[in-house]
Amino acid sequence: MKFFLLTIFAIAVVSAVEDYNAPEWQPIDWAKVIPADELPGFWENTVFAQLAPRSNRERRIVGGHEATPHAHPYQVALIHQRVILATMCGGSVISPTVILTAAHCPIGSQSSTVITGAHNMNVIEPNQQRRTVQSAQYRIHANYNSQNLNNDIATMILLQPLTLNQFVAVIPLAQANAGTFAGVTGQSIGWGRTVDGGASSPVLRVVQNPIITNAVCAQTFGTAVVNAAVICTDTTGGRGTCQGDSGGVLSVSQGSGRLQVGITSFGSSAGCQAGFPAGYERVSAQIGWINSNMS
Repeated sequence: MKFFLLTIFAIAVVSAVEDYNAPEWQPIDWAKVIPADELPGFWENTVFAQLAPRSNRERRIVGGHEATPHAHPYQVALIHQRVILATMCGGSVISPTVILTAAHCPIGSQSSTVITGAHNMNVIEPNQQRRTVQSAQYRIHANYNSQNLNNDIATMILLQPLTLNQFVAVIPLAQANAGTFAGVTGQSIGWGRTVDGGASSPVLRVVQNPIITNAVCAQTFGTAVVNAAVICTDTTGGRGTCQGDSGGVLSVSQGSGRLQVGITSFGSSAGCQAGFPAGYERVSAQIGWINSNMS
């Protein structure tokens, strides 16, 4: 019996070791990776295309700063493989086998590389864990609407669980009775673009913005976009999330940690520095859907 237990333990240890020869560990050709919402035609015929000129649509985390390395162990980088290009988004670890992201990120891709425990995306850091997720393991909200980004939420199921540690951790989710969070400072993170037309940030960046009421947000985007399942932040001064940050975490302080209240979804077509609100899928409004799509 002792030998049997030792054998099982050894198998478990081996299964937890990263396979650095697996496809997800191949070098990423960043010249062929673009933010998901820069795909040709992504914004055509949408509500957003009518709100402001499209010429200034280049977006990135602006007005923020580099995050303390590994201070946000729940943040995930996602590379979605498509026929020609690959697209980049963010996500969050909500269980050892489930990644939460925006629906517009993986939809239409063949597979995705999930990168956890990362800070500098140009380096294969020793704390990283990587997984490949096939499209069959995507759970896209059935009522996702690409025209107004309603129900912009998805989960991605990992067949090989993550090993949770100080570099890879689960973030708690806001529950149905959590309230609106209006007036609370929200924190957004991501590897989105840092220069108009330039490359995405190699290091994780963070920005803080006040959460506003949906009534104020709807003054910019209208009620067809801003419904009860949306949460918005004020980006006055050009501080906010931008292209490449979609799917990432909007969180608020909770005790000594963070609580995820939103999933980065949309911004003004006038550009991130224009000072218009930024929109996120509201986690508390979708918690029932999330709980039903954990496998």
